Amino acid sequence: MRIVISGTVGVGKSTTSEILIKKLKEKGFKVNYLSEETVNSPYLKHFYSKPAEWAFVAQLDFLMERFKQWLIDEKERENSLEEIITVYDRHFIDDYIFAELHSIKENISQINSIVYQTVYKELLDKLVEKETKPDFLFLLEADLDTIVERLNKRGREAETKTNTLYWKELYDSYYLKPKFKHHFKKYSKKFIKIDTENKNPEQIVENIISKMKL
Repeated sequence: MRIVISGTVGVGKSTTSEILIKKLKEKGFKVNYLSEETVNSPYLKHFYSKPAEWAFVAQLDFLMERFKQWLIDEKERENSLEEIITVYDRHFIDDYIFAELHSIKENISQINSIVYQTVYKELLDKLVEKETKPDFLFLLEADLDTIVERLNKRGREAETKTNTLYWKELYDSYYLKPKFKHHFKKYSKKFIKIDTENKNPEQIVENIISKMKL
């Protein structure tokens, strides 16, 4: 089984993923955790501070790092005699939203956007070809004000210095644009929204597990 925890930056994906993994292990499942590796990217700080210069190379790097995680997980699955549940703290399915946003904002040039989309389509084709669409894609939701408050509270320098307008634009892409909802549905077997507002992480995870019917 493959599970994606998706949603905008600051919505609580990592906390949710970590608690979910703990609960699944307590139930006796073997679990792989594919964490959000972009926080360690050498391009991240440049991406936030000078998006017009760094958006293309940064987004390409983020995409390929997530794809490499996917390849490693799939290889382990092929060689394992046990059933594995893989939890993705964001999947390369999500990358479409970020690249599209920066193309619209003209941080990625038209020609570079074409290059990116060509690479991205090849990766999505691999996902479909190998029949490895996520079994569940859970889109975590919260109010924009709550998300911005969380970003400020966790205090990552690159995020706190980012204009609030960017967080609003990313929020709108994730939750208000039908094309991205369609994209999530197309590349996962089951797409489910999870309202996290006024809920603690334990309650959110219990909701997710109930949807999985484990």
